[in-house]
Amino acid sequence: MLNDNAFAQMNRLRTELEKVFGSDLKNYGCAQVHPKVNVWEDAESFLVEAELPGVSFEDIEILVLEGDQVSIKGKRKESEVQPNAWIRKERSMGEFARSFRLSCGVDVESVKARMSNGVLEIRLPKAAAHQPRKIEIETGA
Repeated sequence: MLNDNAFAQMNRLRTELEKVFGSDLKNYGCAQVHPKVNVWEDAESFLVEAELPGVSFEDIEILVLEGDQVSIKGKRKESEVQPNAWIRKERSMGEFARSFRLSCGVDVESVKARMSNGVLEIRLPKAAAHQPRKIEIETGA
């Protein structure tokens, strides 16, 4: 049975390996296919930014599921020029998918997405029931 010390040692080993090979490695040293993302929220909406350099917007599909989950699917295509022998190949190709559950439902009809300089931005306005609402105070007469 493993104890806390064994997990701490494994965690230190992982940290040291990430220093050498980078934190984006898995599957025996192959770069991850899925894009890196930032997700945050303000009072009115959620914002998702995904790094997708070299991916055409025609090859991306964005879905809102169950009102509170966003899914990004797509495909990085191989370059048409294929060298006979790679010297270094770090860019991953193929299909990818990322999904995130949000803390509340969104107004699906108002979701907007745009792509600029290889970054996909998705703005997901919160559903009206989850928007802040100022409550007027009645005076007692």
